[in-house]
Order: sequence, then structure tokens, then C-alpha cells
Amino acid sequence: MTRPRCVVLDTPALAVGTLVSLVCLALTLAFQSGGTWFLPMFLATLVWGAVPAAVLAFCCGAPLGILLHPVRSQWLHVAAFAGLGALLGTGLAALRPSPGSDAGFMLSAALIMAGALAVGRLAVWRMARVDPAA
Repeated sequence: MTRPRCVVLDTPALAVGTLVSLVCLALTLAFQSGGTWFLPMFLATLVWGAVPAAVLAFCCGAPLGILLHPVRSQWLHVAAFAGLGALLGTGLAALRPSPGSDAGFMLSAALIMAGALAVGRLAVWRMARVDPAA
């Protein structure tokens, strides 16, 4: 028995969502750095974050997208990707090498990642194929 597929995102949509999420994350980190560090932080995040973003997208984002096939509401998709971002942000903040990962740092990392993934999923809203019959 197969599950109904109400909302389907193809590989190009996953790639576009990943790119938009990475740019959103780079802009957020660059704005937090501010001043003369804006451009170096933005470019460094894009360069050093491209491979991890692609790996996380295909290892975490693609399975989540497959699990969400039967869910018709795309707003629930956005919320699920924001939740995934919050989990990833908290996990990456916990791996921080310096001691004392305080709650404020973990909360900000979770919110930044959640926002970036939610914006990335919103960016591919029109690329989703929605089956009206399912």
C-alpha cells in the first residue's frame, strides 16, 4: 500500500531551498558581526557552509520532505522545517568547542537555524507540486 502524495518537491526545489537557507544564514551571521566584518563573515559563511548545507539538506531535509508527502498544508511543511532547523541549531551549538555553551547561545543558534530553514522552505512554495485529488 502506498501513501498518498499530496505535496511533492523535486531535487531542484531542494537545491533552491538549500541555497536560500544558506544565504539567509550567511546574512544573519554577517549582520550579527556588523561593521567591517559584514562582508568577510558573509563570504566565509557561504564558502565554508556550502558543503555542510548540502549534506544536511540531502540527509535531513530530503527525508523530512518525503515524510511530509501526505500533508497537504504547506504551512505545516514550513513549521516542520523550522523545527528541524531548531533541532539542528541546538545540536550544532552543543558541539561548540569552547566550554560553557550557555542557554542564550543555544537559543540564538536554534532560532537562527529555524528561521533560515523556514525561509528556505517558503522560497520553494511555488515549486511544490500539489495533487488536488489526493
